[in-house]
Amino acid sequence: MTVRMEDYRSSETFNATAMPRDESGDFLYKEFYNPVADTEVTYEDETSKARIRKERVVMENGAYYDVTSTLAKDRTVDVGIVATAAWLTHDQGINKDRALRAANIGIDTVFISPQQNLDRIGHFGKSVCNIIAIADHMHFRDERDPDHLWVDGISRGGMHALGVAAKAPYINGKRVIAGDYTVPCFPDGIDLGRDLPQLPQLVVNEFGALTAFTRLPLAAMLHYPRTFAMDPKMLFQHMKEVPTLLSGATGDAARNMPDDTFGHVTNYMGDIMGQGRRWEPIFEKYRNVTVENFDGGGHLSLVDMRCQDKWEKRLRAVHEIIESEPRIVDASGDEMCEAVRSLDDNGFRHRGVAA
Repeated sequence: MTVRMEDYRSSETFNATAMPRDESGDFLYKEFYNPVADTEVTYEDETSKARIRKERVVMENGAYYDVTSTLAKDRTVDVGIVATAAWLTHDQGINKDRALRAANIGIDTVFISPQQNLDRIGHFGKSVCNIIAIADHMHFRDERDPDHLWVDGISRGGMHALGVAAKAPYINGKRVIAGDYTVPCFPDGIDLGRDLPQLPQLVVNEFGALTAFTRLPLAAMLHYPRTFAMDPKMLFQHMKEVPTLLSGATGDAARNMPDDTFGHVTNYMGDIMGQGRRWEPIFEKYRNVTVENFDGGGHLSLVDMRCQDKWEKRLRAVHEIIESEPRIVDASGDEMCEAVRSLDDNGFRHRGVAA
């Protein structure tokens, strides 16, 4: 499928003008106009189903990102997935696996690193705006729909995906039509008096969660450890993201998404960072967001193949609806939700926090 290029705005007209609202002081209502200024291809590869292109993307203000596009050779929908890295990870391992799974059914993925400037620290609001600007540029260039966004993310990636869902309507009226958020962290930031006593339990739970690696198929067992970035510069950049991740900004963003937001959240109740109990009241008001809270586990339990297979079921369900009725992207979140959940075995399951 192809889009008519004249139907969509290019990155040259990308504008971050906010809707008229009172100034609350948070990133939703502040302008941050920072379009893509330049790109340079640094790596290319291909599989039987996908072309992979890695680029250095420079923004107008000098911030730069490593962006990996996984382009389906037989693309079947015009909406592409936008994802960004979990903390301490890059575009390999589980992230590459997800992008290739999407390509196998005809979906392009744009995977964006944290900003790579050694002399800059992370900023949640600016990062979210830059993610939207990069997605706008890539979608337009590769002839995808730049105005209807499909977001995906693990941990830090899920946190920023929630930010994109909240911010998108304030940037040229863009809209997230579907989102999948796996173990987003620290919705209320960190309070040392409250959270430090849980550190020993975090160590115990994460050690137990590591057993998920032992249950992986051999190919995944060999491939998934590459998820973690080992390059010293990458690790340094990720360490600078810590204040942003602990700021509580992601919880504020999640509280301010459009009321009809459609998507799914996966939490593990033993995940001290994911904090499912603190997320629960935030997501309660979103009628189209299912939240699956698994007993026990830890942050790293997400590598379990059952978690990834459930994710793929949801991916395929959303894809099936968009492919069969492309105009559904213009419908409300309520209509998208109803259409997707009408499919058998769609993967969108709600599992509340046990009392």
